[in-house]
Amino acid sequence: MIQKWWKSYLQWYLDYTNLTQEKEQTSIAYFRSILFISILLLVTLIGVIAYIPTVIVGFINENWIVVFTDTFAICVVLFVTFFKPLTLSAKKNIFSANLLLLSSVLFINHELSGNGPVLLFMTTSIITLYSGRKAGLYSFFIAILIYTLILLSYYFNVIELVYTVNYHFTEFIIIALNNLLFNLVIIFSISFLINQLHRAFIKETKLQQELIVKHNDAVSAKIRAEKSEQLKTAFLTNLSHEVGTPMYGILGTTDFLKEYNKDDKEYQDYIKLIENNGTRLINLIASIVNISKVETGLMQVNASTFNISDVIDEVYATLAPAAKEKGIVFAKNNLINANEAIIHSDSEKLKEVLKQLLENAIKYTEKGSIDFRCFYSDENTIEFLIKDTGIGIPQDKFESIFNAFYQVDTEHKNALHGSGIGLAIAKAYTQMLGGKLSLENNWELGTTFRFTIDIHLQKKAEGSSAYKNTSA
Repeated sequence: MIQKWWKSYLQWYLDYTNLTQEKEQTSIAYFRSILFISILLLVTLIGVIAYIPTVIVGFINENWIVVFTDTFAICVVLFVTFFKPLTLSAKKNIFSANLLLLSSVLFINHELSGNGPVLLFMTTSIITLYSGRKAGLYSFFIAILIYTLILLSYYFNVIELVYTVNYHFTEFIIIALNNLLFNLVIIFSISFLINQLHRAFIKETKLQQELIVKHNDAVSAKIRAEKSEQLKTAFLTNLSHEVGTPMYGILGTTDFLKEYNKDDKEYQDYIKLIENNGTRLINLIASIVNISKVETGLMQVNASTFNISDVIDEVYATLAPAAKEKGIVFAKNNLINANEAIIHSDSEKLKEVLKQLLENAIKYTEKGSIDFRCFYSDENTIEFLIKDTGIGIPQDKFESIFNAFYQVDTEHKNALHGSGIGLAIAKAYTQMLGGKLSLENNWELGTTFRFTIDIHLQKKAEGSSAYKNTSA
């Protein structure tokens, strides 16, 4: 109720003062302007309510300084609030000067025993919020000047200007320094927070744009699935959206959190853990959606002309660091001549096949080597060989490993990190590329995968219709 009323009140004021054009400013300037207007309206509303009892008490106690000061301050606030010709910049300057003047008079009138120091402290902080660090520092220097005048007046016993309280001069200095230093810390903290929030806002905006694109893709995929009466694909596509949306939000937040506690290794490790596992989850969902598209004939082949050596080098460069980290000898032998490297195929699907097979080889090889070769087996076919010295695969599991979600050794610690989708996707994509994927194995020496692709692949209208869930 209150929130709804406040939004209406704020919108009325924006329309009343013709300040809606401020939306054309940069995002941080616009929100600072909205913040200032909100503060101004709150001060106007609360100030009018508080003015009456304050003045009555001032009259009773014959404290004319308070009466005159409060009257002047509320008149300035009303002037700033309702005088239309004033620009927003002028409103900020007059409002800030009014707060500084009010806090200075109250400080001089009551020293540390009154509301002056608190109001002065709050004034510099508020100015930093709606005008930025530079304006906040200007107000801080004014606060230093006010404290200095009070201290000098106190030291020289100017009773006519200062209401004396029971503080020793040294205590007064210590309190003043503490107030000023803490005030400076608050100013820089507020400035830093606003800047970080601005950066986070920009990242969130970009993230939202990406999410909109991904959302539209997910909706389109869901519609295609419903048209083909494939409920499983529709469900998995929706799952991708529902899990992906919050996960991208989490990953975007981790970028913001990285800016804090950069020297705290444990803190940064936790952030990295969130980021790595979030990325793994997103990749898993993407793999599930891809295999469902393959099985329902929705996956399309996008053939183009490209240099296959560039693709091989790119995949190798991406995965080589992981092999090096485990101490594995990762050898690449590209036997394709430069003048024979231009082919017509689907480069993205070829990358995915190589990535799935090489990542498996690295994952299940604790020591030894991985041999990665590619060569022409005939004038229209390129063959790839990936041989590792890993844990191997039993002969009776050769057919099962290409089934989606199947794992050979669920008791093996590395197998627990897999989804059982990679080989199914690799086999399906290989068939789309006009080739086939086969497995050779020696239980003691590791695993060898071979697959071929057609170098003159033509884009098929039915996409993945060639894929059948059969063993190699």
